[in-house]
Amino acid sequence: MKRMAEKEDMIATLFFTYDKNMPERLTEYSIWFSEKDGSAEIFHREKNALGTLDKKMAKPLENS
Repeated sequence: MKRMAEKEDMIATLFFTYDKNMPERLTEYSIWFSEKDGSAEIFHREKNALGTLDKKMAKPLENS
């Protein structure tokens, strides 16, 4: 497994609406961008889940 820097490059808080009668849920993600290939790794602490974005999908996020 690749070792990530301790400090993320970005923290994104997204909100999701699952039911119109319930309040939205806020979800926080830590994001690291790779200088090597332009990809991004996204980590969700609550679920201990890791995902990746390829360069094409990571670039707009990095530029925001």
